[in-house]
Amino acid sequence: MRILHATDTYAPTIGGIEVLVRTLAESQAAMGHEVTVLTRTPEGHRPDHLPQDIEVLRDPRSLASLVARADVVHGHVSAFSPLALRAVEGAARAGIPSVATVHSVWGGAWPLFRATAALRGWTSLPIQWAAVSEVAAGPVQRALGGRDVLVIPNAVDVDYWAPTRPARHPKVVTMVAVMRMAGRKRPLELVSTLHRVRAQVPDDVTVDVQLVGDGPLLHAVRRGLAQRGMTDWVHTPGDISHRELRHLYRRAEIFIAPATLESFGLAALEARAAGLAVVARTATGVTEFIAHDVDGLLADSDTAMSEQLARLCTDATTRRRIVGHNHLTRPTLDWSYVRELNTAAYAQAGAVDHRATATEPRSAA
Repeated sequence: MRILHATDTYAPTIGGIEVLVRTLAESQAAMGHEVTVLTRTPEGHRPDHLPQDIEVLRDPRSLASLVARADVVHGHVSAFSPLALRAVEGAARAGIPSVATVHSVWGGAWPLFRATAALRGWTSLPIQWAAVSEVAAGPVQRALGGRDVLVIPNAVDVDYWAPTRPARHPKVVTMVAVMRMAGRKRPLELVSTLHRVRAQVPDDVTVDVQLVGDGPLLHAVRRGLAQRGMTDWVHTPGDISHRELRHLYRRAEIFIAPATLESFGLAALEARAAGLAVVARTATGVTEFIAHDVDGLLADSDTAMSEQLARLCTDATTRRRIVGHNHLTRPTLDWSYVRELNTAAYAQAGAVDHRATATEPRSAA
């Protein structure tokens, strides 16, 4: 099968969509498919892990010719994705099966997308729409007037992230957050949350926090940490490779996911696969693979998140129970499973009836 992935953002940019598209394309190529990625992102420094069997093109002017020779076109949509949407629109009009996966939470902006859908004719085109979680699918379905929206979750290489030894419980409580340092991910709010955590945890409990990632707010984060006197226990190494992150996870116990508009939470899933207890916000995509008090703890506010983090720092029994469970229980969202969900979506895309509606999002399974 000749598969064209159209994504406005791709490596060397680092983020959830970029990692997802690259890994999905690699997985499909390994199964013998001919896979091409088209992106608007210019070439830059080489990422730490390069796909070997994928053609990556960075000139959007080649869109029409690539669509014409594809068997299926898969567009990856965020809040602003003109290239991905043009790709699936063009494929649908040409009678080529097309899937549009939404990777972000449209949330309160869905009326704007509804107006765009009416203007662009999305509801009358045979596009198979999908989203990475139920949280993300709901606004998409409202914007499309009840159109059928599949739920196709993200995935990770569970074997790569899996712990190599039983859970250890060092005296230092190590917490990790991995994110792009941008407003949507709420790194500044996390600094405030951590400040409250330290005030709730006794001085004899040693806490080490690693805030991993780069972005426009990194300097503001470092400035905020310095102003609060937190730089001796909260560290900001910037971007690190997957290999370095895996090594960091093997000495950590807690992962923090502070975003409230998290459509899925790929970094949280990687941490869960590595055996960490995940602390995240409710009403996000993270809750679809993290059960409260089983895989981690969930919080409905920043104040509650600080309380949950303080609980894990001070309640060694709860922390060890959750970390032990996550070391022994592998998450199900591995590529061998999610790749097949995407293949099923491609098959369904070839038989989309634009008149069909659904009362709720459904799994591609």
